[in-house]
Amino acid sequence: MSNPAQILLIGAGELGTAFLPHLSALPNTKVTLGVRTPSKYTQLAGPDVTLTALDITGPSDELSKTFAQYDIVISATGFGQSAGTVTKLANEILEAGKLRKKAKKERLWFFPWQWGVDYDIIGDGEGLMPLFGEQKGVRNLLREKSFESHVNWTIVSTGIFMSFIFEQFWGIVDREGDQVTMRAFRDWNHKVTVTDVRDIGKVLARVVAGDVESENQVVYAAGDTVSYGQLADLVERIMEKKVEREKWSIPHLQAELAKDPDNLIKRYRLVFARDGVWWDKELSANHKLQIPATNVETYARELFGVNQ
Repeated sequence: MSNPAQILLIGAGELGTAFLPHLSALPNTKVTLGVRTPSKYTQLAGPDVTLTALDITGPSDELSKTFAQYDIVISATGFGQSAGTVTKLANEILEAGKLRKKAKKERLWFFPWQWGVDYDIIGDGEGLMPLFGEQKGVRNLLREKSFESHVNWTIVSTGIFMSFIFEQFWGIVDREGDQVTMRAFRDWNHKVTVTDVRDIGKVLARVVAGDVESENQVVYAAGDTVSYGQLADLVERIMEKKVEREKWSIPHLQAELAKDPDNLIKRYRLVFARDGVWWDKELSANHKLQIPATNVETYARELFGVNQ
């Protein structure tokens, strides 16, 4: 029997903790959870999960040596990252791959923090989202440098986390007492792909297991892809009453942002009104592998406490 694959999972936030049970259940694998303060996460340790102290803001040469000890590195560090962090991590991974090559080890397999929209298409949202632009830069860096650096990479694009579209601050589903207002970013035909974080881990595990062709590719996941009109119809059906509907066109969103240019939520709204935020569910890895995934209606019924 070959030695277990050594996986380093960076981060124990909403996404990292959702990944952990699926990764730790894989056969012949050992998962190390890298967090800044391991003592805060002892409840996550187990027979196949160990904790290690890891600060991704630390010196790059030290981090590259650490990453080189693992076969697979998965970043679940979240969006609360400062500018340059995702690029720094990608460069450290590339250096770690070179160290593994010198040591005559197999290529390092890297899953960067790209669990979101299609950054190749959306870019920096015409200057609105520098972090999105940096994410596209990471993709280009990996495409250009990974082969010579003895690194393979896989990007899993998941769309927006399903819970986000129902958060009050977005304004898409605005519930005030008995009154529900549905809003469309761009128009009612514009679509959005969403995936429940509980399902992203299922897809990731199948990718790691080799069930998906993913070497140096973007893999798509999709719990559901719906238009804003379909979403409004769905909420009406679940709530069993008419909802108010407002269209927030791109000019409207631009005008709102102009009034408050530092408002990050208003920036997100405008970016998500553009292309690169949806793809056909039938093209997703979970659909092709017949992985059960929560759709928007099931999630909404659970959220609203309405039975099927």
